[in-house]
Amino acid sequence: MTTNHNLRRFSSIDSKPIRSSDYLGWTSFRLTEWHQISPNEAYDDTVSSKHLITILGTARPVQLHTLEQNEIRNNLTRSGDLQVIPIHTQMHCRWEQPLSFLKIEILPSFLDEIAEQSGFGKVNNLTLASRLFTQDPKLLQLSRWMAEEMHNGGSGGRLYFDSLANMTAVHLLQHYTPSLGKGIKPDKLSNTQTSRIIEYMHTNLERDLSLDELATVANLSLSQFVRVFKKEMGLTPHQYLIALRIERAKTLVHCGRLGIKEIAVQLGFSDQGHFTRLFKRITGLTPMQYAKR
Repeated sequence: MTTNHNLRRFSSIDSKPIRSSDYLGWTSFRLTEWHQISPNEAYDDTVSSKHLITILGTARPVQLHTLEQNEIRNNLTRSGDLQVIPIHTQMHCRWEQPLSFLKIEILPSFLDEIAEQSGFGKVNNLTLASRLFTQDPKLLQLSRWMAEEMHNGGSGGRLYFDSLANMTAVHLLQHYTPSLGKGIKPDKLSNTQTSRIIEYMHTNLERDLSLDELATVANLSLSQFVRVFKKEMGLTPHQYLIALRIERAKTLVHCGRLGIKEIAVQLGFSDQGHFTRLFKRITGLTPMQYAKR
């Protein structure tokens, strides 16, 4: 592999992502999906300001050559292989077959914030450990859920994506920052906190609630709230909110006074199809089938 100091930026290659999260209002993470990029050689200048994760999606193996910090690596990559590339990393690569991948950009300030909230300590400009051609089933699954949410136009709502972003950040802190401590073990929610959160969810079923909002109600940091809620309730905040909405929907469907579309809107679902899919996933029946019972 040659070292060419006049390499093109990846952004200047004559190709555009087939999907992007830009229009969804996600601030801490940016997702782009790239499909069948022709063989080329380039570097990605995004790492001047963000951490990167790339997940290979090409069906067939691709020969990938990388040069990072003067170290040359040649690998035959397969679908699902991950690259974790810290901010300020100097790296370029060459690929010899058409390349498809998901690219995730993460604001460093977001990782710093979650590190402090999760008990890893107060840090500034935290650096991740670089990993190339690695397998990480949990990070892969979280990435796929984020990509699915991007494909669905953010239909899961702010609470769902906030939960995914938080879980991804904590996973990176636990497994890609060896200099950090283990973090603080989850506390417990008091009965008062639990009652206050559930009552708030009941009162605002139709709203696109955020994790920040619920954490404020519980008087906890965002990261701590996610951990202790899951421990106490057995569900993530998003899963619990969906369960509450479906329980209310059962009553409304049985009453028969509102149409399915009206119920979906009233309970804060993005559309009738989204409501029907979740209703069937939880009850085993479509709303129409449930109404005829």
